[in-house]
Amino acid sequence: MDLEHPPVAWAVMRGMLVSADLASIDHTQGFISFMLARMIECQNNPRIFNEFAIEYVRQKISSNSVSRLRGMYFFGSYEEAMYRVGDANWPNYFRAENLVELELYSPQHVTIVDSDWVTFATRDKDNRIRTDDIQWIENYWKGEPRSTKPIWEYIANGVAIVLNEPVRRRCFAYVKECYPESEIAVLMSRLAGEAGSRGGLVSPFLLRMDNETMALKYLWSDADFHDDDVITSIAKHPDSGYLGRMVSEKVSWPLPDFRPWQREFRIGQQFDPMGVIGTAGSVHHL
Repeated sequence: MDLEHPPVAWAVMRGMLVSADLASIDHTQGFISFMLARMIECQNNPRIFNEFAIEYVRQKISSNSVSRLRGMYFFGSYEEAMYRVGDANWPNYFRAENLVELELYSPQHVTIVDSDWVTFATRDKDNRIRTDDIQWIENYWKGEPRSTKPIWEYIANGVAIVLNEPVRRRCFAYVKECYPESEIAVLMSRLAGEAGSRGGLVSPFLLRMDNETMALKYLWSDADFHDDDVITSIAKHPDSGYLGRMVSEKVSWPLPDFRPWQREFRIGQQFDPMGVIGTAGSVHHL
């Protein structure tokens, strides 16, 4: 995981990863995966193009599969993850120290596909996948192996509990360093996560501003901080005394500022898989 990215580190610090479909208790539309949020943040238009083309095919032939744009990604084992550490075809944060062991709770089936179909897809000079032959995308969603040595990725909706205590402590220290004025919010969120609640959950969200403009936001969930049962659970935590002292000593409790990772952008329509124009083929920062 990209543990140097503060929103991701925040999720790991809380000890609980939540997929887009479960980020809202009332099923509010607009939540997306951290992967898609990062692509938008970096204005990585070739990858956005590729992902929307792959998503288009999923909706047509395998709508029961979990969307890459909303799900969470896992390897099946530590050994499988280590096999990709240092691979130039994968992001540079694929390092041994960033591996996180997770326990997944999913309300539906997990989609298991060979990631090598995407890694080794034929691309043009701009790194966009070719859409004149989409058979490989169909093979991907059918769960077929590309070779005798597939790299299986598990795409899931649900909640994943972080099991690596040292990694969580590292992320806790990192987010406190990133948000020194928000120490109360950081600790409250960690305790709320350990109490099994949504308190302090931060999730990427796409907000439509007008017909042409979208905004990438990070939404903070605080409803559970007003729930008596959650408050009681947090009060029983061994660190609740320290939290209480901080609250009594501070005049204000600033929330973390995720605006540096938010974006406002215009939508482009730049791909035409199977003869139908796709939406949000590219983004252009404002």
